[in-house]
Amino acid sequence: MNSDQRNQTMSKAADTGKSVHLSASAGSGKTRALKDRYLALLDVLDNRGLNIDQSVAITFTDKAAAEIKERVMRDLPEAMLKKIIRGRQDLRISTIHSFCMNLLKRYPLEAGLPPDFGVLDARDQASKIQKAIEDSLEESDREPELMAPLRGFTADELIGTVGFLLSIRSRLKRMEIDAGGPEGLLRAVRSGMGTEQAGAELTALISSAEWRALFMQMELFLRSQDNFYEECNGAGHGSLAAAQNVQTAYRISESLTPVYFTQKAEPRKKLPISRTKFRATRTFRYPVYEALYAHVQDALSRFLSAYRRAQAGYEAISLLRLFQRAEEHYQESKLREGLLDFDDLEIYAYRLLQGAEAPDILYWLDRKILHFLVDEFQDTSDIQWAILDKLTEEIFAGQGADKRMLPTLFVVGDEKQSIYRFREANYRLIESVRVKMEKNIPPESREILTLHRNFRSTPEIIETVNQVFTRLWEGSYQPSEADRTRHTGSVQLMELLPQGPGEGTAAPAEAAVLAQEIKKVVEQRSVIYEKDGGDWKTRSAGFGDCAVLIQSRTKLKEYEAALQREGIPYRVVGGIGFYEEDEVQAVMNVLFFLWNRDDRLALAAALKSPLFGLTDKDIFDLTQDNGNMVDALRRQRPAAWELLNGWRKNAGLAPLAKLIHLIINDTGASVRFGRRNPQAIFNLDKLLDTAREFDRRGYTTLQDFVEWVKNIRETEQREATADMNLPGFQGAVSIMTVHKAKGLEFPVVFLPGMNAQPKSLTTGPPAIIEDSNGAARMAIKDAASPVYDEMWERERAELLREHQRLLYVAMTRARDHLIMIGALAAGKTPAKQNSWLSFMHDASPQPLFQNARETAPAIMAYGYPESPPVTAPAPSPGPMQPLSAARVDRAVDVSAVKQNLLPVPAALSPEWKRATDFVDQSGEQGPEQLQGPGVPSISPLARGTVLHRCLEDFTTSGQYDLEGIMRELPEIDRAEGTEKEAFIAGAEAVLRSVTGNRDLAWVFERRPGAYSELPFLYKRGNDLVSGIIDRVVVKGNKGFVIDYKAIVIENDEALASWKDHYRPQIRIYCEAVKEIFKLSSVEGYLLFLDSSRLEPVIGA
Repeated sequence: MNSDQRNQTMSKAADTGKSVHLSASAGSGKTRALKDRYLALLDVLDNRGLNIDQSVAITFTDKAAAEIKERVMRDLPEAMLKKIIRGRQDLRISTIHSFCMNLLKRYPLEAGLPPDFGVLDARDQASKIQKAIEDSLEESDREPELMAPLRGFTADELIGTVGFLLSIRSRLKRMEIDAGGPEGLLRAVRSGMGTEQAGAELTALISSAEWRALFMQMELFLRSQDNFYEECNGAGHGSLAAAQNVQTAYRISESLTPVYFTQKAEPRKKLPISRTKFRATRTFRYPVYEALYAHVQDALSRFLSAYRRAQAGYEAISLLRLFQRAEEHYQESKLREGLLDFDDLEIYAYRLLQGAEAPDILYWLDRKILHFLVDEFQDTSDIQWAILDKLTEEIFAGQGADKRMLPTLFVVGDEKQSIYRFREANYRLIESVRVKMEKNIPPESREILTLHRNFRSTPEIIETVNQVFTRLWEGSYQPSEADRTRHTGSVQLMELLPQGPGEGTAAPAEAAVLAQEIKKVVEQRSVIYEKDGGDWKTRSAGFGDCAVLIQSRTKLKEYEAALQREGIPYRVVGGIGFYEEDEVQAVMNVLFFLWNRDDRLALAAALKSPLFGLTDKDIFDLTQDNGNMVDALRRQRPAAWELLNGWRKNAGLAPLAKLIHLIINDTGASVRFGRRNPQAIFNLDKLLDTAREFDRRGYTTLQDFVEWVKNIRETEQREATADMNLPGFQGAVSIMTVHKAKGLEFPVVFLPGMNAQPKSLTTGPPAIIEDSNGAARMAIKDAASPVYDEMWERERAELLREHQRLLYVAMTRARDHLIMIGALAAGKTPAKQNSWLSFMHDASPQPLFQNARETAPAIMAYGYPESPPVTAPAPSPGPMQPLSAARVDRAVDVSAVKQNLLPVPAALSPEWKRATDFVDQSGEQGPEQLQGPGVPSISPLARGTVLHRCLEDFTTSGQYDLEGIMRELPEIDRAEGTEKEAFIAGAEAVLRSVTGNRDLAWVFERRPGAYSELPFLYKRGNDLVSGIIDRVVVKGNKGFVIDYKAIVIENDEALASWKDHYRPQIRIYCEAVKEIFKLSSVEGYLLFLDSSRLEPVIGA
C-alpha cells in the first residue's frame, strides 16, 4: 500500500455517508482515522443544523477517550470550539461504561435503580463479594440436594470457583438475560451439558436385561475360578447386576474399575486371569472369557462416561445456583447503599434495552444519536457488543433514510492486538460485524477497509515482526509495510546460555543483563528519530526513551533491584502490590502497633525498617530485656519510643491522614525510602491520599482503617502502586506490563523474560463456559471431568493464540530499537514450549538469526543489523537534523534527584533539614497577626491548611470540597455552628477571590509543566533539604515557584517585612526547582491569599 492508496483509504474511512469497517494493523494510524471521521461528522452535522452530540465515539479506556478528545479539540474549527466551551453542545467521546451510566441516569426507574445511584469503590468490592460468597454457602449448607453434587469439593475450592464466576458475571448475566432469567439459564446449561439425556441413558443402561445378564454371567464365571472370584470382585459383579438406582450402580462400578481399567483410567489390555492360570470348564473357555471381559469393560466404560457427563452437568447446575445466590447477596449489599459496580453498568443497560420499555427507549436513542464510532473493537466483550447491537439495529435494518442524515456505524480494530480475554474480550466479534455489514448494508452504503502501512517502526522491526507472525499464523497474517524506509533501527535477541555440569562461566542474571543493556543504549548514544512538524530529526537516546515491557510482575522486584544497582532512574507504571511495597508496609506496621500494642511482630518489623533502622541484634536485645519489648524500647531506645508514644497519643484524636502525615514527617520516610527508589515518595503520597479519602468517607477510628487494609490483603486485592506521573519523571526508564503499554509507543523497547512460560497455559481456570444458539456448557475443574478436559483443550488453544498476540503487541510498541532477552533452560529444550523465545526460534526470522555472536561469556546475541546505529557528531543530511535543546520537552533530571537522594558520607556529618528551617524563627509573628479575617477560635495553622488543601484540589481537578476538607480537622469540625459558618464564608470568599482572579489564572492553569504540592529532596552543601512546594510552573527553560500564605497584609512596610522573612525559604525552593528541572532561571513568588496579591521575592 503506497501513500496514495493509504490516503484513499483514509478518505473512504472519513466518508460520513457510509458505515465503515476498518481493520488496521499496529502503527497504521487507526486513531487518526477515527479522529478524522469524527471531525467530518461534526462538520456535516453542524452544517445541516443538527447537534454535534448526535455523533458518539465509544472507547474502552478513559485514557483512550481523553486522547481522542484532545486530538479532536486540537483540530476543531474555532466557531465549533466556542459552542462547546460555552456549553451549548458537547463532544460525546466516552468509554462504554460512561455511555451506559448516562443511559441509566436517564432511565433509572425503568432500569430498577435509585435515581441517585453511584459507583462502588473498587477497594470495597472484594469485601462485599467475599461476604456474599460466605453468606450464600452458609445458606446452601442447609440444602443437601443442592450441595450433594459438590461433595467432592473443599470449602476453599467452592469459594474460589464461585468467586471466579462472580468475576465473569457480566457474561453470565448476559446469558441469563438472553435466556429469560435465572431459571432460563439453568435450563440452557442442562440442555447444553446433556444432563437429562445422560441421566436417562444411565437409567436405561442399568435397568436393561442385557446389563443384568452381562454382570450375572461374569459373576457366575468368576465363581468357577477359585481365588480369582475374590481377587476380581465377583460379588461386586453380582451386586451391580442387581443395582436399583444409578448412585448405587456407580458406587459398585467404582469398586470394579481396578479389574478393568488402569490407574490412568485407560482400558486394561492384559486380562487379570492369564491363559496359564485360567481354569477351563465345560461352559467357559478362554476365548469366551476374553469376549465376556471385553463386553463388561465396554459396558462399564459407557456407564462411567455417561455418569461423569451427568455428574459434570449436576456440578455445573449446583455451582450456577450458588453463583446466582451469591450474586443476589452481592447486589443487595450494593443497592442498599445505592451503588453499582462497573459490570452492573453494562448488565443493567443491556437488561434495559431488552425489557418492556425498550422500544420507547430505542426510539428516543434513534432520534438522539445518528452515528456510532467504536474504537479498539477487538477488545469488545459479548455484552458490550450486545448493547451496541441493540443501539445500531436501525443501521443494519437499512432504516433512517427519512432522516436529515443517514445513520452510520464505524468500527475500527485489529484482531492481532486482542489481548484482553481475561476481561471477556472476544476478538471474533470484529469479523462477525464485518460479515453482518456485508450481509445487511448495501455496498453503496458501506466500506470494508484495511490499513497495513506502519508509520511507527523502523524497517528492521517491521521485517522481523512480519517474519515471526507469517510463520506463526501462516495465511491469516497480513504483513505490514514500513513507511520509515530512510531510517535505520535495530532488533536484538540476547540469549543467556545455561551452565552445564563442569562447564565454565555461567551467564549473568537476566535482570543484570537488562540493566547493562539499557545503560549501553544511553552510553553508546544510540540514535532515535523524532518528528518535528513535517520533518524527522535525530538525537541520542536517553533513559526516558526506554521502556521495559514485561509479561507479568513475577520478576519485577529483580528488575528494579538491577536498575538501582546500575544507578538507572526508572518508574513503574501501573504497578500492583501497593500494600506490599516496603515503604507502605513500614508505615502500616506502625499503625498496626498503635492499634494493638500487643502486636510485637508489627513493632519489630517497623523498628527494623528504614523508619528506625534497627538491626536484627537490636531487636533481639529488646526481646531479651525482661521479656517486655515495649518497656525495653523505652529504656534502650528513648528517641524511638518518644516518636511512637507521640503518635499513640494522636491515634485516638487526630484524623487518620494527620497521623500518617506525622509518621512520614517525623521519620523522614520520604528521604529514607526515596534515596533507594523515588517511586517510594509517590507511594507514601498515595497512602496519605488514601487516608484523606478514608477520613472523608466518615470512618473515624484507626481500627477501621487497619481492618480495611487487612481485608484487602486477605482477599488478595492487588492495589496499584502510585504512578510517577509527573512529566518530570519522563527522564526515567518506564517499566510496565504489555497490557499497560497497549496503545503506546517508545523509541527503545526491552522485552525481558522471553523464555517464560505463561501460567495460563499450564493451569486451567476454575470453570469454563461456552454458549451458542441458546445452549450453554459449563464445566468445573475436576480431575474426573471429561467435559472439562475437552473444553480446556479448546480454551487452551485460544489462550495460546492470545499469548502470541501479546508478543505481537509487545514487539510493535518499539519505534526505533527492539531488544529481547531470554535465559535458556538446561536440557533438550532450551527454548521452553510456548514461550516467546520458542516462537522466535520456530520462525527463525532472517537476517536476525544469521548474525549470531557471543557478546560476553555465556551470552549469545542475534542482531539486525549486527551493530545498532549510534548518533554521529555531525548532523544527518536532508530533512533529518539533530534536535535542538530548545525543542526537547523540559523534564525532571531524575539522575539529579537520585544523586540528591544518595547517602551522604558519614564523615561529612550531614544534617537533615526542611526548607522551613531556613526561615528565622526568632522573629516569627504571633498568631494574632497571622490570623486572617474569620473566626478567632480557629487557629491560623488550621485555616492555612484548609486553604492550601482546597487550592491543591482546585489545581488538579478544577474544583474543591471545602466542607469535606474541614471535616478532616477536628479543631474546625468541633467549632460551634455560627463560628463554623463564619469560617466557611470567610474561606469561600478568599478562595473565590483567588481562583477567580484573571491575573492569577496562569498560576492555577491545569497544563503540562504545572505541579501542585511538589515534594523535593535537595542536597545543599552538607545539608539534605526536603520540602513541599505549593505550586511550580515550568514554561520552556524558565520556572516559577509560588508559595501560598494565608496572611493579612496591612501596609507596604508589613509586606516588605514578610517578603524578607520568607526569602530564604523561597530561595531554597528556587534552587531545588532549577536543579531538578535543569532550568536556566527560576523566579520565586509569595501569593498572599487574603488580598490575592502575587509578590515577587526571588529573581523577578
